[in-house]
Amino acid sequence: MLKKLILSSCLLTSSVTSYAAEHWKVLVSPFIWGASLKGDLALAGKKPSVDIPFSELVNDVDSIFMGNLELTNAHYGFYIDAINVDTDSNDRVMGQKISYKIDQTTVALGAFYRAFNYELGGNHLFDEPKRISIDPTIGARWTKLTAEVQSKPFGLKLSKKAEWTDPFFGLRLTADLTNKWSLSLLSQVGGLDTDNKKTHNHEAYLGYRVYLLDHPTIIRVGYRSLSQRYTSTDFTGHRFKYDIRQSGPVVGMTMRF
Repeated sequence: MLKKLILSSCLLTSSVTSYAAEHWKVLVSPFIWGASLKGDLALAGKKPSVDIPFSELVNDVDSIFMGNLELTNAHYGFYIDAINVDTDSNDRVMGQKISYKIDQTTVALGAFYRAFNYELGGNHLFDEPKRISIDPTIGARWTKLTAEVQSKPFGLKLSKKAEWTDPFFGLRLTADLTNKWSLSLLSQVGGLDTDNKKTHNHEAYLGYRVYLLDHPTIIRVGYRSLSQRYTSTDFTGHRFKYDIRQSGPVVGMTMRF
């Protein structure tokens, strides 16, 4: 599924770029998300709770990648949002050490349309009109997950691999506060095709415009919450349930090419 998403994005980008290329902008947005994990796992009849604050999780991250790529003009656009986090953390239950391993890759491929655009008067730092805009969004989020719970004293080792695709829709709001400061909000809801999948993604950022390496750049700080619920049957015939919310502050930037 990931290969299909990437291939579709490449074909779409190539097609759109060939049309009125001078009006299109490429936005590259690397970011760091200080997310905590909280929720429940159900695996092989066991139901351990997960509650890992970022202050502990940051020491348990084995690998991490986060970034967003957007292609847009004044009317609509397309984007890819990718997150990969591989964590290995420990907790204690009844005085015994329990280890959790969660390796999660999430790739969202979406499109948006500029449905509302109101110019506030004057230009911001990048010599464009200050505005308030609202963009409906639609797309699909692909998730690949490996979850493992292990306790050597209890002789317990449970693992589950799963992947699923979840369609979503949402709204994005962008407002220029001054010639340098801006506010952006995003809210998406998934789980439209089945009760086995539910997704909520909410983001809020305050941006500050600068020129970095002669490119228009917005430095962003904000908060993101991604809740995913997925259920199926595991290898033991029991119900597998992944119901985890990742939430925390975000620091990043958006550079325009």
